[in-house]
Amino acid sequence: MTMALGLGLAGCGQDGRGQQGTVQPGAEQQQRAEGPGMTEREIRHEDAITTWTDGYCAATTELVTAFSAMPAIDPSTPEQASRTSSELLGVMIGGLDRTVGGLDQLEPAPLAEAETVKNEAVATFTGIRDRAVGAKQQLDAASGEEAHRAAITAVRAPLEDVGKLNLLAGFDEIPALRDAMVRAPSCQKLAAEDSSPKIDNGQSGG
Repeated sequence: MTMALGLGLAGCGQDGRGQQGTVQPGAEQQQRAEGPGMTEREIRHEDAITTWTDGYCAATTELVTAFSAMPAIDPSTPEQASRTSSELLGVMIGGLDRTVGGLDQLEPAPLAEAETVKNEAVATFTGIRDRAVGAKQQLDAASGEEAHRAAITAVRAPLEDVGKLNLLAGFDEIPALRDAMVRAPSCQKLAAEDSSPKIDNGQSGG
């Protein structure tokens, strides 16, 4: 799965401006509050963006968790392949549902561009979810060897969709969101997750 988090964590180093190049405890916050161009209103706005971004990353983490729990497809017989493919899709659908639900529950974004990013993500995840539901229904209704094989082929499309996902698409194009990802704990946790879960597991679907 492509995630392209782009957190830029290497840029988190502080430039101490105190005497002898040291920064006293709390000095970073004081510099931010008292530094040129940072009014109290701007600080509250920045904090709101960080809180919203943290919630966004928490929602998308549900999908990563689902990816890590998806079972392998057992191709030993058409019936087994169909059953295990259906189970895989069920886990995928559950993760997509939790992610979309989490994004829908977010407060309105502090930035109009961020709200657009969220709406586009919800549309993308919902589209994949709907295709996965269709494939699962086809699998569950299949009977006979040829029907099973045809149904298993239908699994490939949602798996390929998931494999192309960028969970934080659009964040790098919005500087405020890109900076907020560095401050948001859930985004740091998301960056620490395995960003390339093995969703294929050698499954050819045949």
